Amino acid sequence: MLLAQVVGKADSSVKSPGISGSKLLVVRGLGPAGEPEGGLVIAVDAVGAGPGDTVAVAQGGAALRAAGLEKIPCDAAVVAILDHVFLNGKEIISNRRTS
Repeated sequence: MLLAQVVGKADSSVKSPGISGSKLLVVRGLGPAGEPEGGLVIAVDAVGAGPGDTVAVAQGGAALRAAGLEKIPCDAAVVAILDHVFLNGKEIISNRRTS
């Protein structure tokens, strides 16, 4: 899984039938200190994430099957909104949702 932050959304007037009705998010990976790292990825939203959320992104067929998304034609899906991330006993990300 990829640790990432939602940085935007993608709109499409034409989609494959398998993702019709699904929200597409633009995410950027996060490094070990919670800093932006790597390129942008478009992922199908499976959990209702939004801009600024820290998320876990499943990638590849096996991960998508495990998340119950095997019928969606994609290679990345947001499968969790993360409240806290700890690395070596230190909290590197804290995002408390109030809604």
